[in-house]
Amino acid sequence: MNKIFRLIVGLIFLLSALLKAIDNAAFADLMSNYGALLFGFGAPVIVFVELILGVLLIFNLYPRKVSLAASIFILLVSSIFLYGVLYKGITDCGCFGPLTWLNSKPWITFLRNGVLLALLIPSILKSLQGANLSIPTIVFMALIGIAVMFMCGFSMHGAKCLQKQQKQFEPILLSESKLSDLVSCSSDSIYMVFAFSYNCPYCQNSIGNVNQYQPMGYVDKVIGIAIEDSEAQERFDRLFDTNFTIQEVSKWTMAQLTNSLPTVYFIRHDSVINQYSGLVVSPALLIP
Repeated sequence: MNKIFRLIVGLIFLLSALLKAIDNAAFADLMSNYGALLFGFGAPVIVFVELILGVLLIFNLYPRKVSLAASIFILLVSSIFLYGVLYKGITDCGCFGPLTWLNSKPWITFLRNGVLLALLIPSILKSLQGANLSIPTIVFMALIGIAVMFMCGFSMHGAKCLQKQQKQFEPILLSESKLSDLVSCSSDSIYMVFAFSYNCPYCQNSIGNVNQYQPMGYVDKVIGIAIEDSEAQERFDRLFDTNFTIQEVSKWTMAQLTNSLPTVYFIRHDSVINQYSGLVVSPALLIP
């Protein structure tokens, strides 16, 4: 039975690695949303670790040690994702790459990881005899490793987080941005769009600064876009006074717009001229 449990976990690890390798650029961008662009470089490393652990579990090699390593890995990535949910407004774990329907709500992600840990615990507690490392197994591991690393390297060229280090944000037409479905702007005005979550601490700490942008003349209008949550909204309204309108959207819609909260967009002459994620600075620091 324990062997079957390890096989299930191994297949999930392998599937996760393969799907992230297909679009490693998107996963790298998601990693960078945890606070530093350099985190994007860790995306291929996570894929490689998942691949090795998955193959070792599937072939029943070193079952106790590999089960322990896989459990530590699950706890580590779960802790990182928990930090992202609580402090960065990240709701997409990116565990299964482009298959967004598998990257479901955070609580489902934590529940799934808990089940995987439960499946591995019996293998950690018992001293098990694993299979021998054969030549065919080594060849298979080498071939699949080369293939996955090739996919990672090929797709990483499109990672926005790596491009940001080489060039500044280039304006794009509002009509070509995902914002076009959420806001309506006049071509002769300057707008600030503040995408946030009622529960996000960074978002809450930014409210005071966001309130200053229109009165100080930095923009003509501020538009807030928040993830709909009636209970969180009530607490937010009791604690904060906002002088800008707030439009609520679903978590899915926000995830299509950005994976990092808060995110700020500046719009002028029907173009998005700048955007950044993180704590919003006071306009007093931007106006000469």
